Amino acid sequence: MGESRFLRHDPCDTCNSSDGLAVYTDHSFCFVCQKYIKGEGQEVEKTSRSKPVRPMIDVDLTTPWDADHYRGIPKKVLDQYGIYKYAEGVAFQYRDKKGVHIAQKIREDGKTSWRGKAKEVAGFGSHLANPSHHSAIAICEGEMDAPTIFHATRGTVVGISVPNGAQNASNFITKHIDFFSSFETVYVATDMDEPGEKAANDLVALFEPGRVRRVVFPKKDANDTLQELGGHAVNDAIKAAKELRPDGIKPASAYAGIVNKPPERKATNCAFPFWNDKTPWYDNQLIVLIAGSGIGKTTFARALALHDIERRIKVGWIGLEETAEEAIFRFVGQAAGIQIHARENYAGLTDEQVQNIAQADKFVTGSGYLELFDHFGSLDEKVILQRMNYMVRSLGCQHIYLDHLTILGSGLAQDTRQLDALVTKIRSFIAATKCTIFAISHLNRSSSGENFENGAAPELHNIRNSHSIVQLADTIWALHRSRGSNLTHSKCLKNRMLGRCGYAGSFEFDEITQQLAHKWHDQDTQF
Repeated sequence: MGESRFLRHDPCDTCNSSDGLAVYTDHSFCFVCQKYIKGEGQEVEKTSRSKPVRPMIDVDLTTPWDADHYRGIPKKVLDQYGIYKYAEGVAFQYRDKKGVHIAQKIREDGKTSWRGKAKEVAGFGSHLANPSHHSAIAICEGEMDAPTIFHATRGTVVGISVPNGAQNASNFITKHIDFFSSFETVYVATDMDEPGEKAANDLVALFEPGRVRRVVFPKKDANDTLQELGGHAVNDAIKAAKELRPDGIKPASAYAGIVNKPPERKATNCAFPFWNDKTPWYDNQLIVLIAGSGIGKTTFARALALHDIERRIKVGWIGLEETAEEAIFRFVGQAAGIQIHARENYAGLTDEQVQNIAQADKFVTGSGYLELFDHFGSLDEKVILQRMNYMVRSLGCQHIYLDHLTILGSGLAQDTRQLDALVTKIRSFIAATKCTIFAISHLNRSSSGENFENGAAPELHNIRNSHSIVQLADTIWALHRSRGSNLTHSKCLKNRMLGRCGYAGSFEFDEITQQLAHKWHDQDTQF
């Protein structure tokens, strides 16, 4: 009888495995339930065991390579790593931490199967790595990449493959961190694709700073580079590997010379001159306005937005306490200098006032510099963040007005941690887009008896719900006014850019013309 040859995988009628039954020319064997059938229909009972383990294949049953190399790797290196030709595929001999063969990984007919104690294996090729002889190792994805690096570097860098690909690299290295940490340099040589990049970023956090270097191959992986460009290309990629750091950590040398020209920043003046004396508005900032209820925070925000539009700065308006239609009436009325949002009709207005309304309408709705979010009552934070993103990235808005931030917090069941997370997301959004966000925030009810609706001046600790607003805002303005007075005082409570804080002028509001007159009152500087 000739030598037994593998034919195909079939379903097993005993354990219902879809492809566990391997059919050979003279027998069949199920690697799942251990059923063995000799010849045609001569079944031998399997030995009972609680946890079946696929038997190891005797190395003698493997066949030698037809040539002196395979996939560009010399036979000597293949033997060192334990890579053998088997049937129509390849067998990889895996070892444990002690270097003893305990498992095999077989690739055959496009499928991968394990035999032996797969859960106890060390990294493929780790038996060749000795920290007393090798200063560097390379973490790879595929079994062919590990010997590729060993061959290309003439044994100076030992390639070690993780057993189950990039998706499991971090977990595997974590379990064997003591072994990998014993080497002076760790090269991350995962594939040049998205899973490989993710694995590289995950691995860098496991080691001490400065120890990890990322290998960038000109082809998909180390072995493809070896086959297409030769061993020198693999070796050059290893030598050119740069130190890999966690996201956001860079040496100062990466910024050498950037101060030789001014920073690319935009500083624009707002509508209120005494506020500009404290600080202009910079891009990439979170600006917060606080005041008690009824002080007129939205009116101040609208005046600032109208000034932006006049200067051709595109504005995104997210007014969560009013509809977009109501916002337009208030914008146009403030621009025209006529109170129109509370009128039943325009009877009694002069022809000139009606004409001013028409002109203001063209300015507000026809300029192309104002975008509004008609929220239909939706206060979902994800929706708000998505609309802000669209306004900035797609519509080109430079300034976003959010009225108001705290109402989103009320939708979060007053959970301070969730509001902290929301403010952090807004801060990250600003950093990513370089826009400026002007947000209104409400105040807590004071336990000390301060009445913010009747003249009490708010401080940073009075901001409702979340101290992250105080921490993450660049500039914070506060308003306060005594009941019955028409004079609203302003104060800068935080100024990250220039540090100038304190009294910032007072405002007189004309209800008829809807205008704010910004004045300095020396007697009020105590505010």
